[in-house]
Amino acid sequence: IMGEVLEQFFILVGLLVCLVYLVKCVRFSKCIFLRFWKVLPRSFLKSMGQWAVITGAGAGIGKAYSFELARQGLNVVLISRTLEKLQATATEIERTTGSSVKIIQTDFTKDDIYEDIKEKLKGLEIGILVNNVGMLPDLLPRHFLNSPDEIQVFLGPI
Repeated sequence: IMGEVLEQFFILVGLLVCLVYLVKCVRFSKCIFLRFWKVLPRSFLKSMGQWAVITGAGAGIGKAYSFELARQGLNVVLISRTLEKLQATATEIERTTGSSVKIIQTDFTKDDIYEDIKEKLKGLEIGILVNNVGMLPDLLPRHFLNSPDEIQVFLGPI
């Protein structure tokens, strides 16, 4: 009878050990899964730079990108053709997110705009460029982001 009690005791201890290791495996798997599932953690965007530049930011997809990047904690530079739309969007972003907003009015159908834009962007730590004006994809990076040592993220039409 003592042997049966001892056998039942060891079976119970073995089951408890297996249960503990199963819980540990589930926790570990959850941690690994969440690490790879969230490819870009919230802090990643800000680690690229404090500012995001969005072209075509006066309306539509460009405006949506502007709001989302500001919600993620980035300051945004809005570039578009219509000053009134830019001012309205900038005011709304500042009011709802608390992010800093700069606006640059320009027409991307012109060729002589890049020096002016470059001057207005001088000194900003730009980490993200959303090219939303439908221009050639290498046009803006060639003018602004000539930093091969930096990681560059491009969002928008390519």
